[in-house]
Amino acid sequence: MEVRCHHCGYAFQVTGDIFVVNRERADLVCPACQRSLQVVNPKLATFRSGSTEKKLSSITSAVADDGRLLRLPEDQEVCLKVLEGEERGTVYPVTKPRITIGRSNVDITVNDPMVSRVHCALEISDEGVLLRDLESANGTRVDNQPISAAVLRNGAAFRIGNHVFQLVISPKKP
Repeated sequence: MEVRCHHCGYAFQVTGDIFVVNRERADLVCPACQRSLQVVNPKLATFRSGSTEKKLSSITSAVADDGRLLRLPEDQEVCLKVLEGEERGTVYPVTKPRITIGRSNVDITVNDPMVSRVHCALEISDEGVLLRDLESANGTRVDNQPISAAVLRNGAAFRIGNHVFQLVISPKKP
């Protein structure tokens, strides 16, 4: 299992036997910074962070790989709400016209072994919101159908791995 130190960000591997039988947590020392940290046993407990709203850096326009101009709407807020999965209830504000979702090196990180490192992308333009599968191992599904790309409307849901996300578009708050 991979553990990431919350002090320095260093990721390292540990074996499942670090947990004493039926213990929810194990105390470890980060090999990089030598600081103490606790690890939650995923077989006995689900870790919940205090905040359920994630902040992403803000970029208002970009160009898609196919040349389309991507742009966030000026009068609307776009976010992704997790309906199912380990991060259920989490709301991710979409602050860039193209965001990637996956397990690592993405804008929205999902802790799910069924999700590829870089699984899918959400692209926002004047024409609408396009969900694009990025050749993931287990696919991206809309209406329970595998897609390579699909236009999403407000309220539409899509599945990657064990997580279901809902696109929410609302008027900007003054």
